[in-house]
Amino acid sequence: MKHKGLTRNYALRKIALFAVELILLTAGTLTLVSAIYYSRFTSSACEEDARRFRADVNEIFTAFEMNDMAGEEDKEYYEAVRSYMREMCKLSGAKYTYMFTADRDSTMMKYVMCAAADDEEDETTKVERGFGVEADRGDGPEIEEAIDGKFAGPERFKNEYGDVLAYYFPMDSLTSEGKKVIAGIDFDITKVREDAIKYVITTVLIVTLVLSAVLALLLAVLSKKVFAPIKRISVQMNSFDPEKEHAKLNLNSYHEIEEINASFNKLSDDIIGYISNLRRMTAERAQSAAELGIARRIQIGMVPPEFSLSGTGYDLFAGAVPAKEVGGDFYDCFESGDNVFFVIGDVSGKGIAAALFMTMSRNLIREKLRSGLSPADALNYANDELCRENPEGMFVTVFAAVLDTRTGELIYANAGHTRPLLTSAEEKRFLIPDTGIALGLFEDSGIINEVTLLSPGSSITVYTDGITEAVSVDKQLFGEERLPEAAEDGTAAEISASITKAVRRFAEGCEQSDDMTIVTLRFTGSDELKTETLPAGMESVAVMRNTLLEMTGDSSMKRKLILACEELLVNIVEYSGTEEILMTAARRGSILTVRFEDGGTPFDPFSNIPKEKDFDEYDSGGMGIRMVTQLAESCSFNNLSGKNITTVSFVL
Repeated sequence: MKHKGLTRNYALRKIALFAVELILLTAGTLTLVSAIYYSRFTSSACEEDARRFRADVNEIFTAFEMNDMAGEEDKEYYEAVRSYMREMCKLSGAKYTYMFTADRDSTMMKYVMCAAADDEEDETTKVERGFGVEADRGDGPEIEEAIDGKFAGPERFKNEYGDVLAYYFPMDSLTSEGKKVIAGIDFDITKVREDAIKYVITTVLIVTLVLSAVLALLLAVLSKKVFAPIKRISVQMNSFDPEKEHAKLNLNSYHEIEEINASFNKLSDDIIGYISNLRRMTAERAQSAAELGIARRIQIGMVPPEFSLSGTGYDLFAGAVPAKEVGGDFYDCFESGDNVFFVIGDVSGKGIAAALFMTMSRNLIREKLRSGLSPADALNYANDELCRENPEGMFVTVFAAVLDTRTGELIYANAGHTRPLLTSAEEKRFLIPDTGIALGLFEDSGIINEVTLLSPGSSITVYTDGITEAVSVDKQLFGEERLPEAAEDGTAAEISASITKAVRRFAEGCEQSDDMTIVTLRFTGSDELKTETLPAGMESVAVMRNTLLEMTGDSSMKRKLILACEELLVNIVEYSGTEEILMTAARRGSILTVRFEDGGTPFDPFSNIPKEKDFDEYDSGGMGIRMVTQLAESCSFNNLSGKNITTVSFVL
């Protein structure tokens, strides 16, 4: 508070000092101007009086010799003229007026007559400058100009008679001793200067008093209308406490000061509101952070950063790195019997909303896959459910697949997801699935199943777009074209790690902008696995028989299962119209699985299995397929990706 008071007094002192300086400057300027003005005014007035005096005396005097007037006979007339000259001297305000003769050849002048306005001085000058008295005329040019017939002056000099301005002019009709008479008139400016000084002092005093009064009034107004309100505003600012009620000032001041007060009132209200909002937001953020932490823990429980699964015939690894605390990517991997299921998805958006949508999508798909639905059926079901309960209009891209760990058959379905990468020791290529539509956008999405056959040692890697859309410091995308080179051969974990490492190295120095999730499934093969490409003819029966005999060994079931497989092969040759058949036989312990794949006309041999017939009716057909179903542990037919796939399993 003391500091603020000093500040206010300092401002007042500065204004007062400035005003005093202004007054002194004004007084000095006024004095200088007045001095110059009076100097010029005095000179001009004296010259005007001198010219008027010249006109008067030249009009009065006629041509005659002045020395004649000085004789005894004209003494009275001479005195009368001198008396007249004295009166004219008084009327002109001059101190002296005189006449003399002079020429250029001599520096002396001879007085003819002299008169003074003052009585005492007039008596003195009558003697000292009387008729015939000679004196040095000096070296000034003014008298020479008068000798030449000009009006000359002023000549300024100081002598025993005072500070004088002298003017000279020739008398047109007067002569003395044959010489032209020169008249002079002297003005004593000492009194004029004194009068001027008195006037200037009076004027300066009046101006100073007026300015001082104006200053005092101005300081009083400023103190009341400016500094006092500012002081009140300053005190209120220093004592402002957002925790207490803010009392607004009612000021009687200028508009600008009232605007400052209004601005402070608005600022204080804004600060109070901001602090209130900040506290509310802090509480909400703390609550959101707690909820986010719970959601994060739940998501980690459902989608851990790393997950591995392995068993007979396969090796699987999955990993997820969310861009935020809670991401929208997910994966799900589990096994059921001889099948391994995996799902990977990418939800639009980020944060809790995406996590909730991800959880719902994952659970729907997982439930349907576990219930026995194919990947496409599970995705179509989940899509219909999400479309019915999706107020935020979110969507998710999904790739779902199931691997038969006995034969390497991979059945998959794609809902708008990225293309998987197939890798083996021989090649690396992208699997080109049906594009499909992301789940949650439209009902009846029509997602379909597709199939491919993995050879032992080959792998499939599926990822989200956070992998391919990783950005480098020079704003380049990682892209699909770098994936095959980044994928190194090895286990499922090693393949995933090599891709993830390449992406991180590529995007080093940049913030991760999207979730990165990757799943790699590697097919390692069964105990025994044989694949044969058979021509569509009866000659292929013997090749198939030999292959199966090698795999069944001494089993008592070998002849029966060979008979069943021959029946299936013959049906395919007769009804499909294919040119070749891909046969895969896999043995795992006491289970032998045989898979037939052809590209012919779709034909499901198990669609119409006849009932048991009498012996006489066997030749009507269908009993061979019935036999197959009775001998086999399981039978299935699918038409996927334009291929007929018949699979049977036997217990040896």
